[in-house]
Amino acid sequence: MPSWRCLFTVPPSRQGVEAYLLLLARIVAGVMFSVSGWNKVFTDGGRERMVHTLVDAGIPFPVVSAPVLGGIEWIAGGLLVLGLLSRPSALLLAAICAVAALTDGIARIPAGLSVPDWLSWFFYLSEVPLGVLLLWVAAVGSGRFAIEARAALQ
Repeated sequence: MPSWRCLFTVPPSRQGVEAYLLLLARIVAGVMFSVSGWNKVFTDGGRERMVHTLVDAGIPFPVVSAPVLGGIEWIAGGLLVLGLLSRPSALLLAAICAVAALTDGIARIPAGLSVPDWLSWFFYLSEVPLGVLLLWVAAVGSGRFAIEARAALQ
């Protein structure tokens, strides 16, 4: 099976504590992205802030990119909460976290820090642990409390 197809398979359900942690991870990350995306698409202030952030980060076509990224965040976040297409949704959102950390996030780190201090700042950027959490969901699947897991049992 080609490697990209594995993103659309539903892996065996996780049991015990891991199932509850996956549910919590999906809800926290999904709600955060869904609300953030909603604001970037449907509110003037959110859209303006996003365009400004993209301009500062040097992202191309910020006026077009802002609502596209907001829409991806809104839809993928909602799918993550529901547990539908969780693996590709988590991977998309992890990619957004990586780009945000490597553009806007790094720009917020003060210059002239030692390596340990710089790493401390970097790992405290919210995008970094959130991206790692999303990569975990993309790797292991949505867990037994997801709609896709229930559908796979039938």
